[in-house]
Amino acid sequence: MKKSNVVLTVLASLAFVASAWPETPTPSSTADILQRARTYQLQFRAGRYDVLPGYVGMLEEATNAHPEDADLSNAMGVAYLAQVVGVMLTGGKPADAWTGVQKGLQALEHAIELNPDHAEALATHGGVQALMAAYPPAGPPAAKGVAEMNRAVELAPDSVRVRLVRAFNGLNLPDALRNHAAEAEDLDFLIKMAGKSRPGDYVHIMRGDLYSELGQPDLARSQYEIASQSASPAAAEARKRLTALATGGVAVTDIKKLRSAAGAQCALCHGK
Repeated sequence: MKKSNVVLTVLASLAFVASAWPETPTPSSTADILQRARTYQLQFRAGRYDVLPGYVGMLEEATNAHPEDADLSNAMGVAYLAQVVGVMLTGGKPADAWTGVQKGLQALEHAIELNPDHAEALATHGGVQALMAAYPPAGPPAAKGVAEMNRAVELAPDSVRVRLVRAFNGLNLPDALRNHAAEAEDLDFLIKMAGKSRPGDYVHIMRGDLYSELGQPDLARSQYEIASQSASPAAAEARKRLTALATGGVAVTDIKKLRSAAGAQCALCHGK
């Protein structure tokens, strides 16, 4: 896999928080800045790539003014990674993307230096590091990234963002680095949090895919059937899975396609 493709996979699977925070016309405090950053995240996730300069610029100014604020440094890291996604999805230069990745990692590392128990920074930094180091060959940085994601879940087991990051990055890792028990735990948590929603439908499919991979077709079928009964676009995908189960099994390519798209194209970016 080419490095440029790895960058896109890494960043597409990162889950940005996208709850409905109100706009803040002129950020004047750390809380206001973080609130505005979340609004920018939501706009970016809706395809508003034009907000990226303002998003990044606001946080660069804020982190320069408040270099000892771990939350701002974490938000800066997420903003740089969003900028990278914008570069890749709009046909930008891979070299520019790599520069953004390095800036993002540095900002997240600074947040962790300031607060070693910053769960969101650990999760995001670990997810990027694990996937970047996994191809090829997998080495200590990849294992360290996985350990950081696990530590983040230990620190904040009820954080949707932290669970999303570990779930989607973990599912996209090479088999040697995957932890099926952790994947199942994260997907079950996300199903519970999503309820009967469009995001929940897709998580049911992903849970079924994991059962399918593990040779448990009956349990996979039960998850696909739940999603197939919904009114969302996920229903058609679930029905395809049910047909595939009856005729030899779900194709690995279909499983990987949904996993790689989950962070970038689905609405699985909610919560605190």
